[in-house]
Amino acid sequence: MSAARTFQHVLVGTAGHIDHGKTRLVGRLTGVMTDRLPEEKARGISIDLGFAHWESAGYRFGVVDVPGHERFVKNMVAGATGVNLALLVVAADDGVMPQTREHLEIMDLLGVRAGVVAITKIDLVEPELVELVREEIEDLVAGTFLEGKPIVAVSSETGAGIDELREAVARAADEIEWPQSREVFRLPIDRVFSLPGHGTIVTGSALCGDVHAGDTLELLPRQRAVRVRSVESHGAGVAEGGERQRTAVNLAGVKADELDRGMELATPGFLQPSNRLVVELRLLTSSPIALKDRLEVNLHLGTAEVPARVILKGRTVKPGETAFAELRTLVPKLELGNEVVAAFGQRFILRRTSPAVTIAGGKVVDPFVPPERRIRHLPEYAESAGAERAVDRLSFLLSHEDVADVTPLRAAARTGVRIAEFDALIDELKSHNVLVAVGSGANVAARRTVFQTVRQDARDPVIENGNSGRRSLTDGLKNRPTAEAASFRRGTWVHKDRLEALSASVMRAIRAELEKHQPRRSLPRNTLATACREITGPDLLDAVFEHLLASGALVLRGANIGPADAQVQLTKRQRQTVDAMLAAIAAAGLTPPTAKELSAQTGLALGELEQLLNLCREDGLLVRVGEAFHYTPENLERARAVCAEHLQEHGRATMSELREAWGVTRKFSVPLCEHFDALGVTVRDGDVRTAGPRISTPLS
Repeated sequence: MSAARTFQHVLVGTAGHIDHGKTRLVGRLTGVMTDRLPEEKARGISIDLGFAHWESAGYRFGVVDVPGHERFVKNMVAGATGVNLALLVVAADDGVMPQTREHLEIMDLLGVRAGVVAITKIDLVEPELVELVREEIEDLVAGTFLEGKPIVAVSSETGAGIDELREAVARAADEIEWPQSREVFRLPIDRVFSLPGHGTIVTGSALCGDVHAGDTLELLPRQRAVRVRSVESHGAGVAEGGERQRTAVNLAGVKADELDRGMELATPGFLQPSNRLVVELRLLTSSPIALKDRLEVNLHLGTAEVPARVILKGRTVKPGETAFAELRTLVPKLELGNEVVAAFGQRFILRRTSPAVTIAGGKVVDPFVPPERRIRHLPEYAESAGAERAVDRLSFLLSHEDVADVTPLRAAARTGVRIAEFDALIDELKSHNVLVAVGSGANVAARRTVFQTVRQDARDPVIENGNSGRRSLTDGLKNRPTAEAASFRRGTWVHKDRLEALSASVMRAIRAELEKHQPRRSLPRNTLATACREITGPDLLDAVFEHLLASGALVLRGANIGPADAQVQLTKRQRQTVDAMLAAIAAAGLTPPTAKELSAQTGLALGELEQLLNLCREDGLLVRVGEAFHYTPENLERARAVCAEHLQEHGRATMSELREAWGVTRKFSVPLCEHFDALGVTVRDGDVRTAGPRISTPLS
């Protein structure tokens, strides 16, 4: 490894008004003049970001020199991303100016908590004026993170105070409480260029993690995989670059004109592009306007700048107040430019569009709100998403998402939990019954048996015709990869709140489907699964069905499933038809009419008559025997009793002998015999039947 690994890396960001000597001061501290653009050199002002570094007291200070002109504040905000320590610059001959205040506010909103103030150009004024400027600065920084921090008077012309300033910066770095390193890599891109023989190079301030030559990263928000050819830090090739370092990454397979400031490189699978963020924001006391609901602003997030609308649910936020809000980007959805990427706790800035001025900032509490999600109570949502304890934030996320979809990487981005702690937090939620297991082992096997029976017995022509060609949920399980099927057999974990929400959605969908097939109290399981297919994935949907069956909200009605409290409203004509149909079937004894014959007798269309037959089966008034016939339970019991008496007397019987005992033709004896075989009333051996285990068990 290089000697650079012995240094603690610190990113220093300059701040201050135009022409207050920031760039020249950086040159004195580092020996590098950061103005690189011809226009910058010609006009003598910084337009874009400049970069330099120096080493002192065990630190390697990477410096981001920002432009001071009000027209380039957006560039300043991009450069301030990832800064650990602020160097506020105030010229002795000018004092505190508008961009001095705005830059300080931006650094404060971005969460910078360490810094030093430099009074420059002291060689141009009398010592008394320097002291007046010092007092002005003390008033300015009161109540900010720079209150009580060192104020060092320097001259970039003579070098006076430069060594003292270096020492003050090092002491400020000593006081920084560094957060625990993150396991993932993030690099918001602030510069893109190409070099002959090298190809495309991007630079940025690494927010976390490390990057090495040969790594594959994800380019966001395009969600495109890119390969790292090489890595540089502060102009030198390194084995790895990372957290709190200015890092240049040479990318393979992507052209410079495909990239732009505002994009990011990150560990694949970590960040999700989003059009909606839930945030906690603070409107600056100095803001010239109140923040009204649906106000359009410019959102500065990382190095990106996008137009956004502030959703406050009717509230107005006054200067100095804090509030929860939703930010929605405004570029049309089909364009890439509308999406941003963020992580939990990330800082952002809001600026008014015209005239451009910084008005607010804050932190992200939910970096990815799905387009279809409705947030009815924004404060409650935001408080839960931004809860103090990591386990509570993870619990809230899982109450909205499928457990299988929340990887440790996704959880880290969405809730700020550490990847190494993810499994322990999941176990904690399980131990407190916040995550519950559904669809496990034996229950799954039992349910599949029930559902297979449903498919075999789902002969309702109205339903079957409506579902022709559709694959069932359980059919899909048969074709699932072995590892996933094994995971399903072990059971599905789901947040208790999500289980109840999904259950409510499934019940609504089932009731709506029943309305389409009235008069019905239940339907084949395939039909209901198809009606619910948009609610969640197959595994979890299967588990929700089991939960509803176990809880009694859904019940089995014969081979079908329906709500336990489902009611059917029959018309007067339908009630009359049912009565007439039941009377005709009962009177026919063991030779009932077919559905077609009943349709002709009642004058009711065959499809509607089939629905009434299904309803009678659900209510236990009729039993289907074979494909064509329905018997009343009483008549079917009479047939069993005749069969039992014959077998008790003779010990065995052929179908012809049972046909004669029942007094029916072969048309009826075949389905009756097969029905009794299936129930265990009889046992078939070739052409002969003997008594089965249920021969003496009444059917009704």
